[in-house]
Amino acid sequence: MPSLSLSRFLPVPATRRLAGAVLTLAANLLFARLFNRASPRGPLFVTWSLTYDCNAFCGFCATHKLHKEHPGTLDLERALAIADEIADCGSWVTGFTGGEVLLSPLLFPLVRRLKARGVLTYLVTNGLLLAERAQEIVASGVDYVVVSLDSDDADQHDAMRHSPGLMAKALNGIEVLKSLRKNGRPLIKASAIVGAHNLFRFERVVDFLARHADTVSAQPIVWGYKDHPHAIEQERVGGLFFPPDRRDDVERQFQSLAKRHPMFRSSYFRRMPLYWFKPESLIDTIPCWSPFLRLTIGPDGGVTQCSNRFGPVGDLTKEGLMSIWNGLEMRRQREVVRRRQNKCICWSQDTAFNDLMERLKLPNLLPVWWKFKG
Repeated sequence: MPSLSLSRFLPVPATRRLAGAVLTLAANLLFARLFNRASPRGPLFVTWSLTYDCNAFCGFCATHKLHKEHPGTLDLERALAIADEIADCGSWVTGFTGGEVLLSPLLFPLVRRLKARGVLTYLVTNGLLLAERAQEIVASGVDYVVVSLDSDDADQHDAMRHSPGLMAKALNGIEVLKSLRKNGRPLIKASAIVGAHNLFRFERVVDFLARHADTVSAQPIVWGYKDHPHAIEQERVGGLFFPPDRRDDVERQFQSLAKRHPMFRSSYFRRMPLYWFKPESLIDTIPCWSPFLRLTIGPDGGVTQCSNRFGPVGDLTKEGLMSIWNGLEMRRQREVVRRRQNKCICWSQDTAFNDLMERLKLPNLLPVWWKFKG
């Protein structure tokens, strides 16, 4: 069986703030998962979408639609207070995304505040502004920079993202960042969307990206999430999916990738064909851990734990993070999930911990005690 490696799932160094992370995980498994009671610790992971504005126009992304629907953003004072709440509640990792996160004036003040409080941080960017903002990125102390790169061919990559010159600017930004960073920080990760457009050349893509970034990862093309960059309708990205009769070819390609690249030996990657061709087979196999481990904060302060099956759990302009984490709606959603009544599956990187947790025997032996009746 492939070894368990956090680095395959989380864009953060696995050795820092680890004792607190273990305590947060244990507290939420006990209080939130086992009993569905108020937990003394907050979410282990926080994903913070600072803006839905974006300077690229990726065909598989819904951020421009979301920006029209949710144009508001938090003010700096409230955002910094939320950062303090994240640190106070024992969160391990906060990832900043968008939209294009480098367009947000909140990014670097928030990174600096969280780093001062010992929280691991990363940011996800398309790379257009990477060279321009490289000095600020290094100075902020952010732990990891994730750059979205989908191909070894600039024309294909830029056409997918409807942004001529994007790959050249992203690669140049990576080199500028390397020249400015100290002691190899921030680490640089290239993350690719895998689909029909690039799977059968993906060995070359990984080799190419590995020459530029410190580490490489990938996630499958996904669709249909609500109020999320993956909210795009399946019909609009149909050309990125495989017809049913290509399943054997796709599975053989993943087997070939696993022979050459260790990261594709993890079950997260080996199960990607199942997610594409037979997702219902994963619903009863892979338990969902999202409501026990993570929260997502939107640009306007709205909070969800899941953008696939459930709605919002709170609003950080009206209440505190721990109040939301232990609130009635959050506990209602937890009750559905811990009783395995959610009947949904997602396979994006921000929920890759579901696959990791499924292979850890102890959490999956936890019973469901004390039915929540709120």
